[in-house]
Amino acid sequence: MYKETTALLPLLLSSDAEIQIKEEIKQNNLLKINSENSRKRIVSEIVKRLSYVDDHFWKTYAKQTEAGQKLMLFYLCLKAYKLMFDFHFNVTVKQWNSSVQEADPYLYQMQLSEIASKDESVDKWTELTKGKVVSVYLNILKDIKILDAGNYNLKAINIPNTFFKYFTKNQEQWFMDACLLDSQKKKKILEEQL
Repeated sequence: MYKETTALLPLLLSSDAEIQIKEEIKQNNLLKINSENSRKRIVSEIVKRLSYVDDHFWKTYAKQTEAGQKLMLFYLCLKAYKLMFDFHFNVTVKQWNSSVQEADPYLYQMQLSEIASKDESVDKWTELTKGKVVSVYLNILKDIKILDAGNYNLKAINIPNTFFKYFTKNQEQWFMDACLLDSQKKKKILEEQL
């Protein structure tokens, strides 16, 4: 929801963000989405994510390029959605660290089956829903440039080292692993920020 989150950025930067964002459902000044039900659904997801970050996150977000903003939203999704975190670290990062370095959709289906064996609500999902969940996740990876658009090859994030300052200051170095950075690049980032 990059477009929607960025549209709501003036509200996210305010001290009463949650109240103002909920008010946006009625007013539709920033989102410009005709359907009130769609606005409710989008606002509900954005409000859910708010509890995972502080005000400084949104101030940092506002100063980023589009690529940086999308990566910050990816970080927020990893924090807010356990399924996405599991997909990313149990499949994507694992594949990156293997000799294959490919994100085959079948691997995510297998991960989803494993999760469903332990989670009754996921087990009740239809095959269509499960397929859509995998598809959405892979599209996110393509959007942030971890996954090549034309195939399933993985690649490390290519963004200036200064981007990671927010994460290192907030003891969130794990996000460098999520961005598929090698140990040499991570070490350099940490050294630069001392």
